[in-house]
Amino acid sequence: RVDTITSLDTNDIRVASILSSSTMVISGIIRPPPDIRAVADRTALFVSKNGRAFEIKILNSAKGKTPKFAFLHAASPFHVYYEDRIRFYEEGGTDEEEKKKEEEEKEKRRKEAEEAERLALKEKEEKEAAAAKKEAARKKASAVDPVARALLGSRAKIEAKRAATSKRAGNDADGQGQEGGSDA
Repeated sequence: RVDTITSLDTNDIRVASILSSSTMVISGIIRPPPDIRAVADRTALFVSKNGRAFEIKILNSAKGKTPKFAFLHAASPFHVYYEDRIRFYEEGGTDEEEKKKEEEEKEKRRKEAEEAERLALKEKEEKEAAAAKKEAARKKASAVDPVARALLGSRAKIEAKRAATSKRAGNDADGQGQEGGSDA
């Protein structure tokens, strides 16, 4: 069984070693942890300047057999990173360029985080303003409601009296008309 892993983080190396009971093909570049990365970068710089003979010299020494230099072996998950660093240095790349690039990325992520925080704060303020407006309208309505209810109640009583008065007046007119008709 062959598993292909295209992207791993340094934390995923433990997972890869657990899965080592089956054959694994790792593609992509896995950045080693900082302590191994420093050794890999330094070694890659020397190999790019002094040639592969320097790499063979390390592999044949006692140090080359330690875990610190495991990235020199093709089976290491960090070997692709090491080879990429050699190409980087051979093409004229420098650690300063790399640091500058990392700083730019860090600054970009910081700005994105600040923007997201600013938008979240703005959204929160808008929600709070809407809630405050709604609460003010509710308070205003609760202060006006008793007065409005009293006015509506008074209006209803007035209209009821008018209706009763006009009904009586209508009944009185009907009663006079009938009396007047009986007199004749």
